[in-house]
Amino acid sequence: MLLLKTNTNPLKEFFLFILYSGITLNVLLIFLVLNRIKKQPINKVLVLILSCLLMLFLMFAFNYMDNKKVTRLLVPVGSIIYMALGPVLLYYIKSVYENLDFKKLYKSLIPFFIAILIYSIPSYFLEAIDSKNELSLVYLIFIVPFLGWLYFIYCLYQCFQILKKYRLEVRNNYSFTKNIDLKWLSIWVNGFIIFIFVDLISGGVLLTNTSLKFILILNLTYLTSLIWYMGYYGLNQTQVFLFQEISQKPAKPQQKQITQDVESLKKLEDKFELLFTKNQLFKEQNLTLLQTAKELEISDKKLSNFLNSHLQTTFYDYVNSHRIEYFKKSIQNGKSNHLTLLAIAFDSGFNSKATFNRVFKQKEGMTPFQFKKQFEKGLTASNEAI
Repeated sequence: MLLLKTNTNPLKEFFLFILYSGITLNVLLIFLVLNRIKKQPINKVLVLILSCLLMLFLMFAFNYMDNKKVTRLLVPVGSIIYMALGPVLLYYIKSVYENLDFKKLYKSLIPFFIAILIYSIPSYFLEAIDSKNELSLVYLIFIVPFLGWLYFIYCLYQCFQILKKYRLEVRNNYSFTKNIDLKWLSIWVNGFIIFIFVDLISGGVLLTNTSLKFILILNLTYLTSLIWYMGYYGLNQTQVFLFQEISQKPAKPQQKQITQDVESLKKLEDKFELLFTKNQLFKEQNLTLLQTAKELEISDKKLSNFLNSHLQTTFYDYVNSHRIEYFKKSIQNGKSNHLTLLAIAFDSGFNSKATFNRVFKQKEGMTPFQFKKQFEKGLTASNEAI
């Protein structure tokens, strides 16, 4: 038997794996999303996002392979693709919980189309220009892509602000955040912020030494993971659309003093507290501000204003505070002797183990299990003292 010796380069093999898996994954996700456009028209925007990422991926890949012909075709568009990726991502985040007109998206893409005219198209003719004249077109080589970066960063900042505002509205309207906090979109935005630094590092290395193109594997590997994450959650976003009432009827906190007299405020406060202490409304797992306002026979806007301005809290914090107190009393009353901590938490109104643990630790400075152990230790000590 003849043994064939082959010289393999582990780095090259890893790159080929990333290259083929990244392209295949991206194209597959685009086709999957296209098949769902009829059910969710906003998936058209997700296709645009994935297409922008595919352009970036291909540009980095062929640059790494030193394929000058293909790279020359991709760079003029790929280097300004951030001008399209930024506004498209921003529009997508807005559209998850708002009904928006596609005309707004087209308007936000005007800078990208302008860059195509003044940068991409002329770039294809730079090879026919001598070096002296090429220096006079430095704006085409550096300034326009740099402006695209700034536009992309601006869009990411807008995305961050929108998600921050949305999370505040959720806390003002709901006693739970599971499946409606858009945490996956926050991870998208944070992922792109990290990608900026990854691209800056690789770009800085290549500027100092163009032979170190293996650094582009960082870009390709990171993009592959980002594409996978975005595709997965993009395809499973339908739950978020159930909560469009937040954006349609936002209960924004107002900083102005409530004009009601002290007596009516006291009555509302007593009635509100009674609703939670006697009727134990907090045990309703999917309790909302609107539902509570109906019980009080007032508007949801008035209740939100009362919570924010008078009680200096949010609906989410107020309800969960009562749930935590109920849980603690249940432990102290011996309920944990025949029920698990999670069962008591669900009985208290929580609908998520992760939310319960996080809220409890934030309020009490310890885990529910530690609280139980501390209580049992104190109870044992008092019994021994007797």
